[in-house]
Amino acid sequence: MEKTKDELIETLGVHLEVENNLPPLAARIYAILVLTNEDGLTFDDCLEKRGASKSSISTSLNLLLNMGIVTYFTKPGDRRRYFTLAERKTFFLSKLEENLKRIEKEKEIFALVQNYFKNNSPKKYEDSKAKTSVYLDYITKHEVLLKEQIEKYQEHL
Repeated sequence: MEKTKDELIETLGVHLEVENNLPPLAARIYAILVLTNEDGLTFDDCLEKRGASKSSISTSLNLLLNMGIVTYFTKPGDRRRYFTLAERKTFFLSKLEENLKRIEKEKEIFALVQNYFKNNSPKKYEDSKAKTSVYLDYITKHEVLLKEQIEKYQEHL
């Protein structure tokens, strides 16, 4: 079933909210920028499409700008700023890098826990060795895959 543009903005907005800890309005504005056919949207365009207060729109746009996932440009003879998705430091690359950091941290903590059990509870260590090796294999493969995808993505910037 195909969703209307408004339904898709809401679905993408909710996803961005949950997965990236974005405030609801910022997530919806980002979703609008993803789905727009325009080169960029002005502040007034965002205001019109979301129907929120000027200060809320301003706060959300500034957050997205500070995160580096939205940028703006101006047109000759036009004082307005046109907001668009950032090209160099893209949202998807940021997500891949965040996932890699999370996996690397988990792998580090996993190794510390395993080392603790090995030194302080050898029976527990041996009993869980087969199961934990499956999980460690998953983490390692995930880490390698993320590094490969980050490299491929960076080639397209």
